[in-house]
Amino acid sequence: LRSYAYRVGLYIVVMIILIGSKYSKRTEFFLKAAGQNRIPVHFIGWNSIQEGFNYGILQRAAVKIDPPSCKITEFGMMQESLEWYQALLRELGKCSCKYLNTPGAILDVLDKEISKQILQKNNICVTRMLASRPESAAHLLDIMKESRAYSVFIKPVNYSGAAGVAAFRINPSNGRMKMYTSCRLRDGRLYNTKKLYVLEEWKEILDIINKLADLGVIVEKWHPKDVFNGKSYDLRAVYQFGRIEYIVVRQSDGPVTNLHLNNQAADIKELGLSGGIMSGIEEICNKAVSLFDGLRVAGIDVMLDKGSRKPRIIEINGQGDLIYQDIFSENIIYRKQAEFLKSMDTGSLK
Repeated sequence: LRSYAYRVGLYIVVMIILIGSKYSKRTEFFLKAAGQNRIPVHFIGWNSIQEGFNYGILQRAAVKIDPPSCKITEFGMMQESLEWYQALLRELGKCSCKYLNTPGAILDVLDKEISKQILQKNNICVTRMLASRPESAAHLLDIMKESRAYSVFIKPVNYSGAAGVAAFRINPSNGRMKMYTSCRLRDGRLYNTKKLYVLEEWKEILDIINKLADLGVIVEKWHPKDVFNGKSYDLRAVYQFGRIEYIVVRQSDGPVTNLHLNNQAADIKELGLSGGIMSGIEEICNKAVSLFDGLRVAGIDVMLDKGSRKPRIIEINGQGDLIYQDIFSENIIYRKQAEFLKSMDTGSLK
């Protein structure tokens, strides 16, 4: 690995590098898309980027960064893995290369507190953040009472894929509580699962909230989502290179719609959304992405308000481009990414 941009006749040949996990669907289908279009890609696994890694080999390359695969379920160990990943992103940010999404942009949208503050400051319609980093369950209940918001979402600041997310409501008249979450407590430790649980026992709920508060969370207002065929839904829109590339509908019997929690996917055409609503979704995604320098590709979770169907951004994921409905069909998202990386002008790097 000596040079990743070199001249062949009158043309600049750009070496494309994918940093990711060897056996992930992301890696498999990005390499497949590139191969079908005869675009060479060099793969570097996260296990190679350890202490002593020569970051100079990335010089003048066009680089895509995928997240490392994580099979850890206990949040204490997940936190250590997350801090390791954030440190590596900061190191990658020092490299003299061109990125599909810069490490800085990935870090900015990974942090839900920072990204939500940026969106709200710029008057983007979002699920409103009521507070950040409550110290305990008691503190959270005080926040809810003060804001008269008795239905909220609790989200760890730095996780994705619904890890640690809890939809929580309390009846202010009788104190009855309900929580929807994939978190479970075992032997005093908090674990992430791939199943959504509905909890109503107050001690268990408050114990989970206390554990989540230790991780650092934001608290958002629980906005009612539009309903289709008796199920609430939201949208995962993959926005890249100035347009929405793909939208998948995520349906659920409850408030948490992530597809890996046994929820149902649907085709956007089934909703029968008007051209005006679709234009509104595109516009809000465009405005949101433009606020993050270095962000070319994003998975954006968008809800439509119940009744009005007004689009509202839930959150942005700088590595949220894996859509199974696409990779097992046309694989257009990754094909266009490979083509974009091939076209990048790395020769302008100093």
